[in-house]
Amino acid sequence: MKSNRNYFSINILIIGILVTLMACSNDNSNLTPQFQSKSLNSTANYADMTLFRGSKNSTTGAIYEVLPGPAVINPAMSPTPFSDNIQSTEGAYEIEVDDLVDIDATTSTDAVKSVNITFTANDGRKFKIDQINIIHKPEGTGDHSFFGGVGLNKVMHGDTGIGTALMPKMLAYITLWGLVDLKDASTGAIVASNRIIHIMTASKVRNSNLEMIPEVTLDKSDHDTWMAETHVILIPQDMAGNPSPVPGTDHGFIHMMWENVELTNETRDWKKVYEILPGPAAINEAMNPTPFSNKVAFGAGSYSFDVMDNSEEDSENSEDLVKNVDIKYQRPNGEMFMINNIQIIHKANSSGDHPYFGGVGLDRVMHGNTGIGTNLMPKLTSYITLWGIADLKDGSGNVIASNRLIHIMVSSRSRNDDLKLSTATDVDSTDKSPNNIETHIIIPPLDLEGNMSPVPGTGHGFLHLMFENVNLTEN
Repeated sequence: MKSNRNYFSINILIIGILVTLMACSNDNSNLTPQFQSKSLNSTANYADMTLFRGSKNSTTGAIYEVLPGPAVINPAMSPTPFSDNIQSTEGAYEIEVDDLVDIDATTSTDAVKSVNITFTANDGRKFKIDQINIIHKPEGTGDHSFFGGVGLNKVMHGDTGIGTALMPKMLAYITLWGLVDLKDASTGAIVASNRIIHIMTASKVRNSNLEMIPEVTLDKSDHDTWMAETHVILIPQDMAGNPSPVPGTDHGFIHMMWENVELTNETRDWKKVYEILPGPAAINEAMNPTPFSNKVAFGAGSYSFDVMDNSEEDSENSEDLVKNVDIKYQRPNGEMFMINNIQIIHKANSSGDHPYFGGVGLDRVMHGNTGIGTNLMPKLTSYITLWGIADLKDGSGNVIASNRLIHIMVSSRSRNDDLKLSTATDVDSTDKSPNNIETHIIIPPLDLEGNMSPVPGTGHGFLHLMFENVNLTEN
């Protein structure tokens, strides 16, 4: 009798399970995931500007000597050290500086900590410089400020009044003025003593044909951090500004130039926040210029915002929103951009080129071949994606571009450690590690109808800001 009771009990249990499963199969609501509202916060803070206190030649960069010729900016002045008369040569350098004072003073402690420069001049003679004594001049003396002798992240030349106007306006990551002994590299003998030297590691001022950019009012140099160049100039003047050819040189001056140099001794990792510059699209180089290139410029910045994904599909009644917006970005030349309010776009369903997921979407695969966003970005996973309207402001809070389209993604990492963009469009091969989340903040050069409309105040018509290793938390 006991075994029969167990038999019937088991059968009743099985029947009960089957009834439950059948009931579930008839209730589609239990099988179809229901959309649930969700709120997320994302932040990053790299507000301190990177300062580079050193630089050196790279294995990929070429070295040139600028020879006498007409000044590119003013051909009536000839011969000068600022011509397009350039010759390839050989050489290497490494330098490290201390920038402790920003104003000229005889008590300045700015210094060159170490220097080693060697090069071959056009006549075949090999020179070296192994010590630089920084010039500490009184404030207000001379033609312009020396920033205490060493300056970091300074805009100079062109119409700035800092340095010669025969060089284009540029950004000097490192600039210095000092006195040196020019030596014979083979013997160590002094060829010319106590000569004025000016060194800049700066943004690139020559094009791919090595022609100088003849621009003095706007900074049109290439700010790509990977493309920095270093100028080493021994000028044909004495300390009083009188003509004084440099002994041992066959034309009285030296202007050596290293390309694609390496910036070193940075105050923080510059790759944490940067700006994408106009250039060939990494995925399709025939498209140029675009905001999807491998040309990058270091910067500083921070951001914070909260998103609420309340609607899954596009609708003019969508309740998706973003709040507590605080975005700041500063270029190394001092330009500042701010955004402190974004109005989410609530567009009609099926309108536009692709869905906006109600204006805010969470955990969406997009770009690449998805048809969501541009195909000039790789396929990636966007933990937060949003489309909205924002006013772009300068550092004083003045609106420089109003009612601009803005697109933000907090996503899997689409760039590698050298900041090269992934080119995979068919599969999502981006880095989905939780400690490698990155944020894209894009103000495209388009109006709301998709027509070309450069963004005022940006210099190149758009902004594409990048933050790495960002924070993402659920509210």
